Amino acid sequence: MSSNNTVTDKLIGTGIKAYTSDAEAVGTIRFLDSPEEVLDFIDGPDVTNTVVISRGGTTTFMSPALMAGVAGLITLQGAPESHLGILSREFGIPCVMSTEFTEGIQTSRGETIPADGAKVRLAIGGEHGQVYLLEN
Repeated sequence: MSSNNTVTDKLIGTGIKAYTSDAEAVGTIRFLDSPEEVLDFIDGPDVTNTVVISRGGTTTFMSPALMAGVAGLITLQGAPESHLGILSREFGIPCVMSTEFTEGIQTSRGETIPADGAKVRLAIGGEHGQVYLLEN
């Protein structure tokens, strides 16, 4: 992380990293909550520039998005031993699990997440996985 990022990036979420790496993911947020949403997403143009959010680490319908090459993955629940934690390690996709956000919008279930289209950076090199909002 450059010193320039320190000034402009705002920490908005912390969770458990699925694995440790200096690799970071940068992309726009997309919350995918159903198999149909995943299938529509992977047929679109922006897969590799997107950080997807899934409710749980056992959400198997998210697998096609990982195989399509998303930039990163955030889960609201789950652990590195869960399905999506294992797949993110296998595909080398930065992943922050059981993430708690300090700001964002509310889902239909009352969870706080960044809004679709927000640009974020996932950092998985430290003790915890971290999600930063990129200021423009």
